[in-house]
Amino acid sequence: MLIRYCLLTFWAVIVSGCTAVTDEVRETVEYAFKEQQDAELTPEEIKDFPYTAMYAQWEGFPRTLIVLGFIDNPGERHFVTAEKETLVIRNGRVIRTQDLRQNLLATSNLSQDPLQCIITQPAKCKTSWQRDYDYQFEEQTLSRTVNSQFYVQEEQTLDLPFGEVDVTLIEEKGRFKLTGETFINRFWVESDGHVVKSEQQLFPGEVTLTLTQVTWIGRDYSNKVAK
Repeated sequence: MLIRYCLLTFWAVIVSGCTAVTDEVRETVEYAFKEQQDAELTPEEIKDFPYTAMYAQWEGFPRTLIVLGFIDNPGERHFVTAEKETLVIRNGRVIRTQDLRQNLLATSNLSQDPLQCIITQPAKCKTSWQRDYDYQFEEQTLSRTVNSQFYVQEEQTLDLPFGEVDVTLIEEKGRFKLTGETFINRFWVESDGHVVKSEQQLFPGEVTLTLTQVTWIGRDYSNKVAK
């Protein structure tokens, strides 16, 4: 399980170009990290929050706040914690993790992931995908082949922490080839392909991880009103 995410004293070091962390933001994050409750920022706190951040929640565990540490390779965003735990996200999908209890070590064939084109270029985008996962489970390193089929579902207005956003729901129905275990991942995607929320199973036997955008530096949501 991901634990206590990203104290701002750590963020200020790893996020290049950040301004000094104010007392108000420190107090906001300390409030969000209180024990035995879900992390939650108020609309006012979200408006003033100076970092890209998401809520992360493993099924059955409290919701926590994670923050973008850095970007490497085209579009691979590293969301990190004070304990140096990492989720690497590309096109809204978690493709690697580090320093968790169990880790996703690698995902192959990422250039063919339909999430990168299924909304923006549907006529040219394949809706099936095969890839291999390497993951760590109980001190063993295992590999699995996964086949997925993608389906464009209905358009929705999604109520997010920063306000309402028009999205399209994408469902990925997948099967782990060796075990036969099936899963459904869901991605809520804006018209330009940006994923604002997802529900993902990272590897066999793992519970679902829900990621929900809280802030995203560089995207204009000034006309959105949080409820």
